[in-house]
Amino acid sequence: MTIPENHLVSIIMNCYNGEKFLQEALESIQAQTYNNWELIFWDNQSTDNSSAILKRFNEPRFRYYYAEEHRNLYDSRNLAIQVSNGDLVAFLDTDDTWVPQKLEIQLPYFDDSKVALVYGNYWIHEQKNNKYKKLYRKTLPSGNILRYLLKSYVVGLLTIIFRRDVYNGLEKQFDPRFSITGDFDFIIRLAFSNDFVAVQQPIASYRWHENNDSKLYFEKHIDELELWYEEMYANKNF
Repeated sequence: MTIPENHLVSIIMNCYNGEKFLQEALESIQAQTYNNWELIFWDNQSTDNSSAILKRFNEPRFRYYYAEEHRNLYDSRNLAIQVSNGDLVAFLDTDDTWVPQKLEIQLPYFDDSKVALVYGNYWIHEQKNNKYKKLYRKTLPSGNILRYLLKSYVVGLLTIIFRRDVYNGLEKQFDPRFSITGDFDFIIRLAFSNDFVAVQQPIASYRWHENNDSKLYFEKHIDELELWYEEMYANKNF
């Protein structure tokens, strides 16, 4: 079967010393059954072998950028998107992977012009024992799901694809004030006036290991969420 490839997908990979699992992450991108994509590899001044691992692929769709200065993750996400060309944008971190059919499964939903973002279920890959488990057992919601997300946040950044014009239309994109909570903040603001579609099967794997930011910076995560809720309440956005 021929897969229509009328959309260019810009895959954003922000890297800072991500060599440990990078090979697997890149292989999962290169293995995609949907071929019309570009990888924006944003090297945030890594000091390890990340750039060498990327360049060994000799893949013309891999585009390498070395940051002029080391920046916050969410500032770097915005900078990487600025140099990308796709009408759709996706993310994959250096320690996670995609299933080969991920893009192929998600792209048809964008035939509906009302759909701003497509996300999906994913596997938790426990690095310690190399076991996988599906994260969500219940049906994931579609449509205007803002209220649902405020009660139960289910959107994994490694699964999302969104329209660039929706991103450009936001008053602000990723908020560089945050170090941990920026993904959540961005998705919630995107959900205020846009429809999402959920893919029920796992389409990616999130690697759970000793260096996950959610483990290392738990207290900072709580502090940022408290600030976020205070600002949202003050601005009457709920």
